[in-house]
Order: sequence, then structure tokens, then C-alpha cells
Amino acid sequence: MRRAACVGIVILCVASAAARADDDEATAHGWRIRGDRGETVKVLPPPAWVPSTWGHPVEAPITGMTVYPASYGSGNLVDHGGLEIANAGFSQVFYDSSIPASVTTGINGFINVFGSGVPDYKIIQQYGSHAPIAATLRNAGALFDSKGVPSTISDSQIQSYLAGLFSSGRITPDASTIYGVYLPPGTTSTMGSSKSCTNYCGYHGHFTYGSLQIKYAVFPYLTCSGCSLSGRSVLDMLTIVTSHEIREAVTDPGDNNKDAWYDRRGYEADDKCAWHHLYTVGGYWVQPEYSNANKGCVVYP
Repeated sequence: MRRAACVGIVILCVASAAARADDDEATAHGWRIRGDRGETVKVLPPPAWVPSTWGHPVEAPITGMTVYPASYGSGNLVDHGGLEIANAGFSQVFYDSSIPASVTTGINGFINVFGSGVPDYKIIQQYGSHAPIAATLRNAGALFDSKGVPSTISDSQIQSYLAGLFSSGRITPDASTIYGVYLPPGTTSTMGSSKSCTNYCGYHGHFTYGSLQIKYAVFPYLTCSGCSLSGRSVLDMLTIVTSHEIREAVTDPGDNNKDAWYDRRGYEADDKCAWHHLYTVGGYWVQPEYSNANKGCVVYP
């Protein structure tokens, strides 16, 4: 009996070590990086990171609703017990007036289309285990600021910037709204030792403001080669990244540092389908979303 118990403990320890190794894969491969204070932040790496040997096309064929294999991770998403955002809104914060009107208008138009109840957004309703997810995304409006064009802006500075907008009354703080900060051309986003266009094309995070858990996403101006795709405009790249970060912020916002949905190797829903089989919704480019129900990346062209 003693020997059998020892063998069981060894097997349990090996299994636990394997589980930890799996859960760390996303971190090891650059989908989770260290923020300014050493915290984990979930990012979208550049498209150049996608291995060509997978053979996935960048754009989806023009067909009906189709399910494609995931590129990253293993198996379905797992519920880790954190809250989702039940009735999410998206607030556009344009950091400086040097962002072209064609981009600001395009982003606003995209949010109206993407949040209108199209299947591409509604698919995340299956992950509303702790907070039933609405079928639509509220357009919480846009702020056009004139902060200038800093050469770099850190994640800590982004959080302070948003906190300043709340305290000044320019934006109302709301735990159900994702605040999307769009940076001007010429500004590099930084986070710890990582930076935009080299390590990531966008990210989402959260911080505490008063008693509220504020959810936000950061979008560098994607003219750099690391975050560009042939034939796609800056607006195209931004709507692709925006679709990624919105759905992940809703399904895994990280309130009170408790995660919600990601697979056993650490990849969130949109991570598993990033940078392949891209398609358009109402004329705007998006990426597929991973569906547990369909066991793959779902495209609705």
C-alpha cells in the first residue's frame, strides 16, 4: 500500500508539471508578456510570427459559414472562473488629432457594424458562464483628444491617461465598457521591455479605478512592417486587431486578476485564430473567433 501511494504521488506530480508547462506555452511564445509592474498582459503578436508551414491562407475563401482548424493552443477554451462582461460597450479614445479622419470615422463605423448583433460578435455568447454575454456591443462614443505625438508611451502612462480622463469628467468610468486607446502615427507603445510592432500589434488589460475594474485596449498606429499585411490599409489592420481585442476583453477581462476563458496552453479565444482566414463584415476586415461548440475558428463571410 505504501509503495502504491508513492507511485500515485509521482504520477500526480508529473501530471501537474505537464499541466503547468502547457499553461505556460502562450507566455513562452510571446502571447503573454510582462507589463511595467511585472504583471502579465495579453497581447497580439505581429503576423510575421505565424509559421508559414501551417499552410493556412491569410484570407478566407469566399464561401458560406466555415470552420477552420485553430493555429495555436490545444483543445477548447476552459472556464477559469473569472467574470465575463455581460453588456459590454466600446469607447473609442483617439489620442491625438493627427490620426486621419478616415481612420477615426472608419473605426466608429466598424464598431457600429461589429456590435450590431452580427454572428461574428454573437459567437462569444457561448462563453457567458458567469455573466451572460449580450448579443450586441454598445458603441459608447468617441473622444478626440489633442495630446500630441510622443515618441513612446508606456502601459502605465496609458492607465494614468485614462484615469485623468475619468477624474476630469471627459469620460465616464464604467466597468462594462472597454476603452480603446488609438495612438497616433509616430508613437510607439511600450510595456516592460516589449514594444509595439516588434513584440505586439495590440493588447488588452485592466486596472482599478476607485471601486471599478476598468477594461481597456491599446492600438498602435499600424503602419510598421511588423504589423502590416500586403494589400491591407491601416484601417484594415486596426479593425482586425480591434475585433481580436474586443472579443478577448469580453470573454477574459481579468477582473480582480481572476482569468476567465482560455485553453490549457494559455491561449485566449482570438489567439487561437489569429492572422489567418481573415474576412470582411460589412466591408470591414476581422479575424475568426474560436468556438468551443464548433471546435475551430468560425468564419462568416
